[in-house]
Amino acid sequence: MGEVHIDGRSPMPGRVYLCYEVGSFPVNLIPPHIRWDEKKEPMYTRHEECVMMRRQVKKSKGFDIDFTQFRSVFNYRPVDLDDLDYKEYSLATETTTELLKRLSQNSLKNYNSELFTEYEFLKVVKANTYMCTGPGRMYFITFEVRDPYDNLLKLFQTRVRHDYDVTDDYILCRPKPYQKVKCVGSSKTHKSLA
Repeated sequence: MGEVHIDGRSPMPGRVYLCYEVGSFPVNLIPPHIRWDEKKEPMYTRHEECVMMRRQVKKSKGFDIDFTQFRSVFNYRPVDLDDLDYKEYSLATETTTELLKRLSQNSLKNYNSELFTEYEFLKVVKANTYMCTGPGRMYFITFEVRDPYDNLLKLFQTRVRHDYDVTDDYILCRPKPYQKVKCVGSSKTHKSLA
């Protein structure tokens, strides 16, 4: 199966930049995704961490970043899926978890419609985000689907620009690359047209 690119746009993520280097965090900012112990090994320089972050973003197109390697805070950040009431990235009417679920479901619906597949959304596995220039945030969401062909669980990835009240801009939806399973997306027997 291929990727669905909306309006022929490139699936490349945005530029990586440093927000706070180790030791310079504001007192009220305690990002849970970084290593807080400044003496914990390995101790990379700010430049080395920037290079590592850029490589991970480029290699995974923003989806698979190992945030435990960094002591500094970058514009790319993981979304906390365990906090069910977390609303930093969403409107008052829905939690962040509900937002990510909605974005994933709509992206998969577009994918199924475009490629005539029948994948079934199951759950959001993880997500990364960064603030876009202008309003909104870019989300890199990995979610689980059920393939009707073999009834196996498979991973999909979507990239969505969410502009809060305005609109959702679906940029990319695809099966996660390098899975050890084949994504078919159609049932073994065609449903009768009734």
